[in-house]
Amino acid sequence: MTPITAAELAPRVDLAVTAVEGVREVYSARPVVARAFERVTEVEGSLAAVDEAGGARAITVCIGVSRRDDAAAVAGAVAAAARGAGGDDTPSRVRVRVARLVVPAT
Repeated sequence: MTPITAAELAPRVDLAVTAVEGVREVYSARPVVARAFERVTEVEGSLAAVDEAGGARAITVCIGVSRRDDAAAVAGAVAAAARGAGGDDTPSRVRVRVARLVVPAT
C-alpha cells in the first residue's frame, strides 16, 4: 500500500473528525502563518495540522464540544478517527485540543 502524504491526509482527517458524534465545531490547528498565506492567495486549506518526520505522523485537531458531552470520550473517538483516516500503516501521534462550548439554555 502506498502511504499518503500529509497534504492528502489533512482533508481526510477533517472529514473524519466532523463525522464523530459529539463534535460541535472544528477549528484550525494549523499555524497562523499558513492560514494567513492561504487567505492572501485565496486558497482553501485544511483545518487539521499534519506533519511527517522520520516515518511517523503528528496530527493535531481542534474541536469544540458542548458541556453536555463527555469531552474525553469525544476526544478519544476523534483521535481514533484521525488515525484511521490515513488507511495505511504509518504510525501516527494524534493531539486533540478540546474547547468547551457553552450552549445557551433553551
